[in-house]
Amino acid sequence: MSRKHVMLIVFSGVFLGLALLLSSSLSLAQLVEQSSPSSGWDEGRQVTSNLTQSQSSLAAVPTTPGTTYKTFSGGAFSPTNSSLTYSAQGGAVYATALPPGGFSFSLELDLPQGAKITEVVFFVVDNDTASNMDLGLRSYNPETNSFSALETASSSGASTSLQTIVVPVDPPVQVDNTTTSYRLRVAPRVASSAHLLRGARIGYIVSQVYLPSVLK
Repeated sequence: MSRKHVMLIVFSGVFLGLALLLSSSLSLAQLVEQSSPSSGWDEGRQVTSNLTQSQSSLAAVPTTPGTTYKTFSGGAFSPTNSSLTYSAQGGAVYATALPPGGFSFSLELDLPQGAKITEVVFFVVDNDTASNMDLGLRSYNPETNSFSALETASSSGASTSLQTIVVPVDPPVQVDNTTTSYRLRVAPRVASSAHLLRGARIGYIVSQVYLPSVLK
């Protein structure tokens, strides 16, 4: 075999290898582009897409087997007085004016009859050194126009970091929708984003006794 033929075979092999390497690199780049999370801005916050539930809940609060959970953003809460004005910050809220009398942000809970509330968690930021946010689970009887503080807790400052405040519910609170409504309460003590409500989570158990029967 002549030297010319040998050189031709060598160059052909090199070109074939480069072509295969280039093809593999392009395929890998497309795979990374399709699977990597992409970012954008929405409601003043950076939003990442293509994340799985486990990826987006890296610091999730532990859960209890057999317990049903509901998670709420701060925007789901409403002020209990028209003079309590507020501002939204993404999914969170904070007061901009506080009337006298201890008014708060409140969230009505829509739970099945007979359910037992076993867990309450608040997600807040308390960056005020002088006062803390009051947090709690309350019941309200419209016939008597009376509130009952079932469980209470408070934040502690001062830090810009998120506080995950677990409120023990012991003993569990059994829901009686015939006479009572149930709500979460967050009372800020400063009219600024130093007391920021990010959201809350409740856990409850539904007894089989109270489950509706299915007619066939």
